[in-house]
Amino acid sequence: MRPALPTNGRALLPGLAGLALVAGLATGPVLDALGAADDVAAARDRLARAQAAAAAPPVPAPLSGPDEAGLVLAFRARLDALAAARVVAVDGAGIQPDPARPALPRLSASLRGTAEGLHGLLQALETESPLIVPDEAELSVERPADPEIGRATVMRLTLTVRGVLLPAPAQKTP
Repeated sequence: MRPALPTNGRALLPGLAGLALVAGLATGPVLDALGAADDVAAARDRLARAQAAAAAPPVPAPLSGPDEAGLVLAFRARLDALAAARVVAVDGAGIQPDPARPALPRLSASLRGTAEGLHGLLQALETESPLIVPDEAELSVERPADPEIGRATVMRLTLTVRGVLLPAPAQKTP
């Protein structure tokens, strides 16, 4: 036998059931609104990152040439221009093809100068256009300083960088 509910309790039961139904139905839209708020916050974050990237200064173009000879000439001209503004001499520049990466040959150069001049030249290579990022740099003392006659230390820098060979333009056939 079931215990009998008081008459006051019987009227309360459908009201509680209705309240539970309304709460259950209202939970869906509330959760959807909370999810939408998270989506809006994520979209604002992406927008802020995109605006920051758009406002950043453009990245300098890498050193490039149409062929190996043009790439070496561009590299040597860049080194000569930077060396002229510093106490640096360019002893030679050449190319070492890389079979594993034919579009990115290795360029090498041998330079002499003061530590300050070579440092300034390397900094300019890495920050100014056309961009040249060293793969390897070997620094050694070419001639030590002589304080009696006021001669500075002469350093030798053997530098290896990567260049970019530009693809030949596609020929249009009529």
